Amino acid sequence: KCKILHRDLSVGNIVIYRGKGFLIDWDLAKLLIIQDDPYGMFISHSHSYCTDFADSWGTWQFMSAHLVKNINAVHGVEDDLESSLYVVLWMAL
Repeated sequence: KCKILHRDLSVGNIVIYRGKGFLIDWDLAKLLIIQDDPYGMFISHSHSYCTDFADSWGTWQFMSAHLVKNINAVHGVEDDLESSLYVVLWMAL
């Protein structure tokens, strides 16, 4: 809806207040660009590529497998979704 990637979803960046969850620590967030490709699929990517692993990405325990394996990968919506899955698993276990 807002077309912003958080890029650092982790248990430390979610605050529960009066029964509602809030994302905090937006310093690594990037605007999202969504384009149509010729086959009618959507391509999503952020404005920047990773140049320094430690400074450009979030908490490694919650990073997507794709980003961990490919240091120069572009952080996409699917990476934030995978990070949110890891947050849920972390809290459930």
